[in-house]
Amino acid sequence: MTGNNFPRFLLLFEILNFLINHDWFFWLIGKFNAKGWIKSVFLSYPGNDQYEREYAYKFRIGSWKIRLTAFLPQNGKLVIMFTVFVRENEFLNKNNKEKLEEVVRHVEKIRQLLRADQKTFAGILPGLLLKRKLVDETPEADITAAIVTEAVELVKKKMGIEGEITIVILGGRGFIGKRVAGNLKSIQKFGVHIVDLDDRDKWPEGKTRKIIINLARHDTIPLYYDALREGDIVLNEAYPAPSSEIISEIKSLNCHCFHVVGVEGAAFPRFTQGYEEGNPCCSAWSGKKAIIKKLT
Repeated sequence: MTGNNFPRFLLLFEILNFLINHDWFFWLIGKFNAKGWIKSVFLSYPGNDQYEREYAYKFRIGSWKIRLTAFLPQNGKLVIMFTVFVRENEFLNKNNKEKLEEVVRHVEKIRQLLRADQKTFAGILPGLLLKRKLVDETPEADITAAIVTEAVELVKKKMGIEGEITIVILGGRGFIGKRVAGNLKSIQKFGVHIVDLDDRDKWPEGKTRKIIINLARHDTIPLYYDALREGDIVLNEAYPAPSSEIISEIKSLNCHCFHVVGVEGAAFPRFTQGYEEGNPCCSAWSGKKAIIKKLT
């Protein structure tokens, strides 16, 4: 799937949703899933206008109805991706509490009908749903943390960095951040700093080169431009990938920027906008090689 070619798949998926996005069909498929070839159900949402245009016709935008949008083969199993076409602010709006609860119930129902082992959610949803007690487990959390930890080592290798390096984690007290911080502290004896907006003073002093991991929101990086020093490396895991404006600003500061694409895996249609050649971390059902992309 490319940004230019993906719209041709919209009609195909409109037809597929009309034909197979029904409980009776999922129940029927589930009857043939005794060996677990359908491993997981993954719910995504569009992170920006371009994703909306690529995944749905305009009249679908803003709907809380779950739509089938992709098939993700991973490790000999299949993850089926669905999308709800609302933005993060709609999930956070307490007036939409019942709508969000219905989405979660529907995803769980599809998982049961397909007899899949698990369901996972994109972006802010895992932490939000756990906080609101709408899910009891979050299988995507530990896998995502492991992928990010591996991504740090890949960045160091690509940049020719040997040994330990000062690491700053934006959002290190969050849902994924706590796990990543724990992983890195077990690897490094020192130099892992957790920084959030309310404790900016904990940013490490000095001109020592740093890797700044963004596990907060996608619009968090600009808040720390003034703290970046020449040679620093930004590693983004937040969804969606950094915009062209953010990438340009990081480059102008003589810093580097990498993005965590996810894990190795096929997809139909293929992903775009920083997620090419892989599957999102939160869709993975088992550990697999991490993929990073250099943006500057």
